[in-house]
Amino acid sequence: MTLGPDKTICATELREAMRSQLDTLNPPLGSNVDDPRVKPNFDALGDGVWRILTVDAETISSAAQDPMFWAFITNLRTEIEQLRAFDAGLKTAFAAWDPTLPASGTALKSALAALAVPGSTPAAPTRLDGRVR
Repeated sequence: MTLGPDKTICATELREAMRSQLDTLNPPLGSNVDDPRVKPNFDALGDGVWRILTVDAETISSAAQDPMFWAFITNLRTEIEQLRAFDAGLKTAFAAWDPTLPASGTALKSALAALAVPGSTPAAPTRLDGRVR
């Protein structure tokens, strides 16, 4: 379940938690949460919880909490470094090329053929795991 775009889900969860608690009393009083006079209170609490989680909280992640995401970041960094090396190799090969010398074309082709082409971009994880603090 997500938090949703506003306080609605938080208010509903708070209301239902209170209903469960009140239903443990003898006699059960869970239906009290349906009183229209009580709704604004749960809405206010829901709004506060929603703002804490969406505005005030900090979401963090670490390799221990989300190894798939951090492996993706590591693999992506490796690919970027390979692309930089590929780019540098291209620039070096073309800088050494002299179109007026026939042998220079052969050297260019050889230099380009020797470049290590980076692998495919790693697939991004389908979810992120972390915690709110």
